Amino acid sequence: MKIFLLEDDYLLNKAITQYLTSKGFTVSSFYNGSEALNAIMDDFALMILDIDVPDMNGVSVLQEIRKLYPAKPIIMISATIDIDMISKAYEKGCNDYLKKPFDIRELELKIRAFTQTAVNSMTITEGLEYTLADQRLMFHSRQISLTPMEKKLFHILVENKGRTISMELLERAIWGMSGDAIHLRQLVARLRKKLPENTIQNKTGSGYCIV
Repeated sequence: MKIFLLEDDYLLNKAITQYLTSKGFTVSSFYNGSEALNAIMDDFALMILDIDVPDMNGVSVLQEIRKLYPAKPIIMISATIDIDMISKAYEKGCNDYLKKPFDIRELELKIRAFTQTAVNSMTITEGLEYTLADQRLMFHSRQISLTPMEKKLFHILVENKGRTISMELLERAIWGMSGDAIHLRQLVARLRKKLPENTIQNKTGSGYCIV
């Protein structure tokens, strides 16, 4: 299970990373907001964000993450006692908050609570099932093989089922940049060939969605 960690304190970052790794998690750690933002296209089961980090604070990173992942579990960590900043973090969509200093074992308990209650599989359309944990797509019990890019696109659309995601957001999430509309259309076309008709819908001028 992949965990996203944004923490600029080198020793705390390493301590959290080493502890969670010892408990069977895979941790990708970052030290500043801009660096972290460029990595949100990767699939993570849960995200841990420090508020006070360089370049872009954790609340701003949270806000950007929520544009693509409205339901992704996010835990904020901070030494701040500014209740307005903490309130803003909740307003922007964080699920929980830990005040520093904290016991790393408490962080692990919160992570496990969120990941154990997460929806594991879901029905996309009749006969089409998707397992969130291992990103496995099945159609009438037959697995559909997806390339890494197809898998990334499909996962984003599934996590936002019923919501149209703009082409610009999809481009940035998949390639780390905007302005790759032709490649996105080609990727959508290839993915559609592997899915039941009308699974992915094009909202003209807006983007793509799975209803």
